[in-house]
Amino acid sequence: EEPILAQVIVKSYEGEKVHDLYEGEGFACFEGGDTYKGMFSQGLMHGQGTYTWADGVMYEGTFVENVQMYNGCYTWTDGSIYEGEIKEGLRHGFGIFKSGTRPICYVGDWCKGKRHGKVS
Repeated sequence: EEPILAQVIVKSYEGEKVHDLYEGEGFACFEGGDTYKGMFSQGLMHGQGTYTWADGVMYEGTFVENVQMYNGCYTWTDGSIYEGEIKEGLRHGFGIFKSGTRPICYVGDWCKGKRHGKVS
């Protein structure tokens, strides 16, 4: 299951600013221990970046106004990986999931975070 980007309250930020808004490449630490390294636009995560939750789950890919979108890769702490299309933070479209704990691999379509087809 994809982790959720809760309300992101920045504790610290290193990087560029324009008109006191995060702009360009930067690194942010959030309340709760999550971090983000990547592109910002008008104060929001926007463009390519890596978001790491405090529990170690990581997302690398595209962000649009603080939301994971288009294409990316989720990596869970048990070694499971999803690489493929993302819509509003969820696996949606074509993607590949490989379990880190079981011999399971799913290659195919996803709909709102759920497999949408046959498991291989």
